[in-house]
Amino acid sequence: MPPDAPLRPRPSRYAAFAARLKDVHKALGDPRIPAQRRAELTKRVLAITALSRHDVTVAAHRLEEFFNELAVLAPGAVSSPEGTPSGKNTATQG
Repeated sequence: MPPDAPLRPRPSRYAAFAARLKDVHKALGDPRIPAQRRAELTKRVLAITALSRHDVTVAAHRLEEFFNELAVLAPGAVSSPEGTPSGKNTATQG
């Protein structure tokens, strides 16, 4: 790799983050979440998505915190990250 080439995170971090974003959009469609609250939550997801452009690891951590809060609001609407090979969200692993 040339010395002036920018370092890029491994693609697997982005793939894991993208998969969790799909999960959050699915969970936000749950009818048990009031429309006003859904709008607030969607704004937070957009902020997390914007953060991922700068630091996907921090964004993945914030997304998992978001999922914990969402699990309290709409139990059963949130899927866990067990679908990843290690059973953990690979975007949060260093």
